[in-house]
This record gives sequence, structure tokens and C-alpha cells, in this order.
Amino acid sequence: MSARSFYQVLGVPRNASSIEIRAAFVRLVKHHHPDHARNAGELPGRLREVQLAYRCLSDSSARMAHDKAIEENERLHFARQRRVRERLQRYDGRRPYPQHNQDNSQGRTRHKVRWRFLLVAIVSVIILARLV
Repeated sequence: MSARSFYQVLGVPRNASSIEIRAAFVRLVKHHHPDHARNAGELPGRLREVQLAYRCLSDSSARMAHDKAIEENERLHFARQRRVRERLQRYDGRRPYPQHNQDNSQGRTRHKVRWRFLLVAIVSVIILARLV
């Protein structure tokens, strides 16, 4: 099966009737047939793809199986999008970053070291030591 659904190959909506599917198939076969096409480089593969799509969509049981596969792929796609959106929300300005300042081993809160303050304090002590 190609990356596109068979409905996209034939260019019909998912609720298309068998008459619309047949009309789209005939139109595409005429367009992609090697005797009528100007550029015959990729046409045999495209013609096979159109024929496979028509075979699947003209058979009612194969069409139902294809529809179920499409629905399952859409469900999985939306589930992946939801997970990605949930992961990206922590980088969004509207939600704060998760707070991980609990030390699990002793139950105490850990203090974040402020390096600039520590550097200023050390330099001040050194300057005062030299002055005295």
C-alpha cells in the first residue's frame, strides 16, 4: 500500500459512491495509460497504483477493511499529536516548569545555589582580607 490512501489516489471523498469511484478510475486510467500519456517515465507505477486503489474500493469488504485501517491510523496519529502537545506545554509560557526541588532520600528541600551571589561574597571576603 502506498503512503496515500486509496481515496487520495483516485481523488474521491471517503463517502463516494461506486459510480463516482468507477468514473474516477476510468478518467485516471485514460490519463495515465502509456498510449495516451506524453511523459511515460513514471506512468506504469502510477497506473498500477490507480488499478490497485480501484480493486480495493470496488470490493465492499476490502473497502471496509481499508476504511478501518484509515480510522486506526488517524486515531494513532491524533494520539501521537496529543502526546507531543502535552510534552511541549511545559515549554509554553502559560504553564510553569515542573518543580523538582525535593530531595527524595531525606525529604528536605534542596536550595538552589546562586553562583553570582556566591562569587560576589567570595571576592568581598578576599578584598576584606587584603585590607586588614
